[in-house]
Amino acid sequence: MPEPQMKEPYYLGADLGGTQLRVAAVTSDGQLATEVLAVPTGRDFGPHELREQLSSLTQQVQAMVDGHPIAALGFGTAGVIEQGTLTQASNLPGLNGAHIEGLVSAAAGCPVKIENDARCFALAEARYGAGRGARHFCGLTLGTGLGCGVMIDGRLHRGVSGQAGEVWRIPLHEHHAEYYVSGAGVVRRYESAGGKAGAEITSAQIAALAREGDTTALAAWQAFSDDLYVVCEMVISLIEPEVIVLGGSLAQARDLYAASLTTRLAPRATSIAFAELGAAAGVIGAAALNISQQ
Repeated sequence: MPEPQMKEPYYLGADLGGTQLRVAAVTSDGQLATEVLAVPTGRDFGPHELREQLSSLTQQVQAMVDGHPIAALGFGTAGVIEQGTLTQASNLPGLNGAHIEGLVSAAAGCPVKIENDARCFALAEARYGAGRGARHFCGLTLGTGLGCGVMIDGRLHRGVSGQAGEVWRIPLHEHHAEYYVSGAGVVRRYESAGGKAGAEITSAQIAALAREGDTTALAAWQAFSDDLYVVCEMVISLIEPEVIVLGGSLAQARDLYAASLTTRLAPRATSIAFAELGAAAGVIGAAALNISQQ
């Protein structure tokens, strides 16, 4: 009898954020091999919860892969990883200071690589999404916060202590860039333009008002575009990537700021594009940490 053919290996990708932990299996060419499974996280999500939930999710995904071996797990997380320890994770205070590498390795049962979530987004879009073919690349995630991942000559750039691309803290208008270039930043701009924001209003609601012609909401999104333009100009001045890809929840409001942004950046050699992989980018990029390119 002929020997049974070994099935191609799959790669697990895990994406840890302030609201969800998401896990899926990914093929060697960056395609989802399973559905993305998710559990809620939040400010009380700590080391015990991470170990238990990651172990449970990876086991569930492994049961879905129809006999394909799992080669490794890539893990993307908000915050900065310094010598295996998670720092600067403001949305995950229960894990701030935890040795994330040890926790993930104990739960995974396979080889593990860990990276900042914005770098995972950048890796996914550079290889398989809107930045395909680019050697010099920047991915910006626009949402609850402002994230950034940079690739130079086809490789993720981490810097001397792993903090390259932390553009959220660039000084801007006597604050930092994330104060304005984020969902909360849109709300702040709406309030400063005279809008009555209230405790519950969101950037999505301000986008809806702008599409109805509300001048205060339109002014808030124009200010957002102006501030995002400054961040993009800084990125271009430093590394001049072939493309800057914009993703995250605020990319859904691109109709309110993209035209202004791209017009102002038109003289630059760097192009602006919007992410193609959607919510799956985080898990695909995390898995890609272990996928070598031929």
